[in-house]
Amino acid sequence: MGKKSVLRNIGFVFFTVVTLVLLFSGVAITVLNMYKPVEKAYINGKFIGYFSSEQQFDEVFNDLVSEKQKIDPNVKVYLDNEPTFETSYIRDSLLAEQNVYTNLRAEIKTEYTIYDVAVDGENKMTFNTQDEANKYANDLKKEVSKLNVEIKTQKVAELGEMTTTERADSILKDIVDRNKPVETPKVTVTRKKTYTNTTAVVAAGATSVQATGSGVWPTVSRNISCHYMGYSGHTGTDITGQIGTPIYAYRSGTVTFAGWGTGYGNHVKIDHGNGITTLYAHCSTLNVTVGQQVTEGQMIARIGMTGYTTGPHVHFEVRINGVPVNAYPYIAGK
Repeated sequence: MGKKSVLRNIGFVFFTVVTLVLLFSGVAITVLNMYKPVEKAYINGKFIGYFSSEQQFDEVFNDLVSEKQKIDPNVKVYLDNEPTFETSYIRDSLLAEQNVYTNLRAEIKTEYTIYDVAVDGENKMTFNTQDEANKYANDLKKEVSKLNVEIKTQKVAELGEMTTTERADSILKDIVDRNKPVETPKVTVTRKKTYTNTTAVVAAGATSVQATGSGVWPTVSRNISCHYMGYSGHTGTDITGQIGTPIYAYRSGTVTFAGWGTGYGNHVKIDHGNGITTLYAHCSTLNVTVGQQVTEGQMIARIGMTGYTTGPHVHFEVRINGVPVNAYPYIAGK
């Protein structure tokens, strides 16, 4: 074989090698351009998607956290377990076709804190902020102090329907209206007389008058437990009755005292004019005030046990020019 032939063969081999190298390089470049290295992400063994890097996974997760926080800034967003990654190569088209947001959204967990406003143990309102719950709970306590109002905290995976401001205002108004104290109109109780009234005129300085029997019996009970001077210093007539039994004005007149006094307890004094006054002692409640004009038979108080007493009764006194006298003749037969 000649020298020229050898050179020709060497050239052919070189050309062939170079051609093959260029050919395979082109193929390699083409393949590299078609397939890219990515991170294949899994959560609890479930495939989530392809990510260009672990950092991109974090970015997608943070986007979903922000999405939840728009509903409730205090929501806790988490994954049951940390994601795992493995490197892989995929075509660009496959990377573009996947929906990692949908896959990852299905795996994230949420925990919301809600606050129930309970009234006497029954939930009335639900809020996702403690400030709102505190506001309405405090308003309820202020408006209706007798109610047991408390805030109950719950952790839930899904945020249900919360109580709107308009609805909460309506509920608050309804509760307050239903618990308003019922105002009982003041009733004047007058006993009907069954006799003819007469007026006694008392001379100045006199301590007794002829009993006419006018005026009404001071209560419904007729049981006298102690008469005038039944013991030393007892200047009235004690008429027993149950606590709360009405006490009536003996005659029309002006209230000169209505309050507390040692011994008498709660008691009322009435000036009937012409030197005659009456006193009603040991009352549980008083229904008149000083200066008030009362009519004969009007309820002025209720029987009680205030002051010095051993049982419920009204201590009734008749005074002539300030001096106690036996009241019984003035009310006998009534």
